[in-house]
Amino acid sequence: MLPVDIASLYTFNNIQHWGHKVFDDFTKDMLSNTRPFPCVLGVEGFRQGALRFAFIESTSSNESIHKLGTELKNYLQTARSLGKNTSFVSFFKPEALKTLEEYEAQFWDVLNALHHLDEKKWPNHIPTDPDHYLWEFSFWDEPMFVVCNTPAHEKRVSRKASTFMITFQPRWVFEGINGNTVVGKQLQKKVRERMEGYDSIAPHPALNWYGNEDTREWRQYFLMDDNNMDAKMCPFQAALDNTSSSKSYHIDHRFSDFRVEKGVGRALEEVVNELLPIKGTGYVEVQKDEPFKAHPSHTHPCNEILHILKGSISLEVNSALYVCNAGDRIFLPKEMVHGSLAGIDGCLYVIAVLTE
Repeated sequence: MLPVDIASLYTFNNIQHWGHKVFDDFTKDMLSNTRPFPCVLGVEGFRQGALRFAFIESTSSNESIHKLGTELKNYLQTARSLGKNTSFVSFFKPEALKTLEEYEAQFWDVLNALHHLDEKKWPNHIPTDPDHYLWEFSFWDEPMFVVCNTPAHEKRVSRKASTFMITFQPRWVFEGINGNTVVGKQLQKKVRERMEGYDSIAPHPALNWYGNEDTREWRQYFLMDDNNMDAKMCPFQAALDNTSSSKSYHIDHRFSDFRVEKGVGRALEEVVNELLPIKGTGYVEVQKDEPFKAHPSHTHPCNEILHILKGSISLEVNSALYVCNAGDRIFLPKEMVHGSLAGIDGCLYVIAVLTE
């Protein structure tokens, strides 16, 4: 039975008996006093009533995946009103026990299917290449950290559940929390301490803070019961490759404020297609600066968008210095004073201009 205070926060109508059973199991894990669950933010969110849940009959039927996509979309539209500790937890109907490898394939099949259902384009500021350190799974224009739990996990009990389960945490819940902040360091220490008493295996070496250049988010989504770090390709890459043409779009050149979008990524053909003005007259060119090539302070009569393909460049705008690397995109309004200095490896970049 659920504790009275929790039962008042979460009530479910029209779900099968299996749904009540797996939710009870989940509650016992989250509220255990003898073995505190390692995900501190998740436990706090559960106690606050900030979590939302979906009960899905199958991982393979179109109807079930469409239901998951609809419920995830509905959650994302209201998630910010639930507070910083919110998450979306999807339980799937229990079935015959599978191997971890089979569950891993099932997990990526679900994410791939959600991507194909997504009605919105991939967020501009999130790279499409999962091997980029700023990549994150995104749906409905919202980047999210994703965690999979299965009944097959034994050593890594923090990833064990009574049924196949996927949790989605919007990336914005981690704003202000990273390895360089006091809060982030305290949180990491507490989580690691709880893991030591929970799992019978050391924390996986892939676990790291988002934004660190040696971090690959997708490797943290599904963890095996060992600490191997193989070099396999992310199973989500194929989905992005297959839908890149249908997800194409053009950047709006009618901007008035300076900004830098980090880690946009994209191949040259995609960059050119995105930066060509969809309306009006303009052009795209590729420029190469040798190492430490300087462009003293100057202005342009038209809006310009720069996309860094290789190398790096330091840009001075309004007495502030912006260091931009491969995959970054710079929006320069007309008549804005700026200067630049190419990095040690020079800089190769695309310039897009709307002339009228």
